[in-house]
Amino acid sequence: MDPNIELLLELIPVPGESTKESEISAKIRAVLSDMGVPDDCMCNDDAYKQSEYGGNTGNLVVRLDGHGKGERRMLSTHMDTVPGCIGSRPAVRDGRIVNEAEDRALGGDARAGCACLLAAARAIMERKGDHPPWTFVFFVQEELGLVGSRGMDPKNLGTPVPAMCFNFDGGEANELANAVIGTERLNINITGVAAHASRPHLGISAAVILAEALAELQRDGWNCRIDRPEGQGSANLGILRGGKGSNVVMPELYALAEARSFDREFRSRIVEAWKDAIQRSVERNNERGTDAGGSASVEFSPGPVYDPYRLPEETPVVRAAVAAMAQCGLKPWLFDHVGGLDCNNIVAKGIPAVGLGMGDREAHSVKEWVDLEQFTKACELAVALALGSE
Repeated sequence: MDPNIELLLELIPVPGESTKESEISAKIRAVLSDMGVPDDCMCNDDAYKQSEYGGNTGNLVVRLDGHGKGERRMLSTHMDTVPGCIGSRPAVRDGRIVNEAEDRALGGDARAGCACLLAAARAIMERKGDHPPWTFVFFVQEELGLVGSRGMDPKNLGTPVPAMCFNFDGGEANELANAVIGTERLNINITGVAAHASRPHLGISAAVILAEALAELQRDGWNCRIDRPEGQGSANLGILRGGKGSNVVMPELYALAEARSFDREFRSRIVEAWKDAIQRSVERNNERGTDAGGSASVEFSPGPVYDPYRLPEETPVVRAAVAAMAQCGLKPWLFDHVGGLDCNNIVAKGIPAVGLGMGDREAHSVKEWVDLEQFTKACELAVALALGSE
């Protein structure tokens, strides 16, 4: 079996959901050590300390300085998985890696990217130091809103700072995302008025407040896919938590929503539309709840935010990726990525970056699988990028 496939089969089942990546980080470090990477070339930064979600380790940063000549370049991916991957049992079937564990996501996202980077690291180490400087970064907490890359300090990436970055996190091996959408998350905390369910008129339901606001947003075109004269984007409500029991009018409700757009100003407009609709609903319910023993309210706070970007085709990092794809017999497909990538934060920190595919399909779902033909091509591409910078 192809050693890259064997390695991927080893990486996928290692636990490493967001905020709990220490075990997969240790596994990747062990693989790199076996390749001959010295311990002092590897470190975990403290990016998790700035995370609103906590964490048990930071981004794994690997610096291979080589002969020190030429510009430094960077390869990156993320090593965390969604919680639904815990207990994954990967197996090879008909040119695919599939999951033999029922009701579990596979975790190819982005362990396939980790394997691609390790293939490139192996190729570089075989040069025994006769190579330009490279930095590899395996990010934490990508699935929570690119939190690990947000906390990355460019000073930890080596000197000079990388001139460009290639981030593996996607499907087809010929994918080249040179534009990525931006996302803004919104924490919503609604406080209603509790009352016994036998006397609901004495309470104000936090659930009703949000339900009425959502109905208004849907009606006015500010929910789901958004296509308005002012701009285009999307909005989604992803998490709801609240209530004390079925016999109590819901006194509180937490919700997490997000807005996406390639236009940062329009994205902010979406968020404001959501805030306004919920605030209006609070006021309406307070007016109706004249018998209630109090009044409802809402508080908003920002969640993780990352801004959109677009790199022209003539940008050196795009040209380098196109050239490496041609070397691998791939026809590049430049496209606008509508999901977030760690590239968003990498670019924001001054390092031009593109997103590349790694062969993963139907990520985050129980149907997830890895296309081994595409994965193998992605590994070839990672090696071509690593060796083509000389």
